[in-house]
Amino acid sequence: MPQIYFPRALLREKTLSWNPLGVAATPGVTMDSTSTYVRTDGGGFWSCVMSDVSLSGPGKGRERQRLSTLLWRAVRQVCDGGVNNIVVPRNDALFIPYPPGIARAVTVPHSDGSSFSDGTSHYQAMIDIVCDGGADLRATSMAIDIRLAAELVGGESFSVRHPTVGWRLYEIATVVYADDDHAHATITFGPPLREAVGDGEQLEFDRPCCTMRLAKPESMNLSVQPWTFNSASVDFIEAPVS
Repeated sequence: MPQIYFPRALLREKTLSWNPLGVAATPGVTMDSTSTYVRTDGGGFWSCVMSDVSLSGPGKGRERQRLSTLLWRAVRQVCDGGVNNIVVPRNDALFIPYPPGIARAVTVPHSDGSSFSDGTSHYQAMIDIVCDGGADLRATSMAIDIRLAAELVGGESFSVRHPTVGWRLYEIATVVYADDDHAHATITFGPPLREAVGDGEQLEFDRPCCTMRLAKPESMNLSVQPWTFNSASVDFIEAPVS
């Protein structure tokens, strides 16, 4: 099956929660009620909960509700109860390190000025950050070349489109700059790399995303109240790497 993306441009959530799960484990509690935590080998996995997704997409009135509800049902069938993977975007708009004077990624229409049938246009990333020197499988640090971006401070998220496991999401912990012009830096991040990254490979900061699946077969259940604008919620977890 070709790679399918969750259509967030048409199905927008009211609240969202991206959190790493299973990062650490404990062998148990001692007699004095203390415990020791150890990091799990894979560094955990991502969880995403989108709540109150509006089923009132483009259009007017009843037609808007009809089309967005049908879209939700179609995506649910694509996910097939969690059997199939889906690429889920992380709505990080307020925290993306856009270069000064740029508020968002650029969308470009077709050469004749038209857009796609859903009103969207071609996507043009504005942030240009690449891996410098490569990074091994399970690495948690990486040297980067910052060609165009705002200053990184830690906490930003980025994605890598790995050749085998597809889009995977990472979150920066620390940033150490190698020069005064902030063109080179070393970052630490989590979870560990799901696959090795080559020298010069692009890091996606504009629209971070992750390959995921439904957390449970019923995670896209839908209850509809006719003749009103409805909403729904969905719970994803990162798809297994192997």
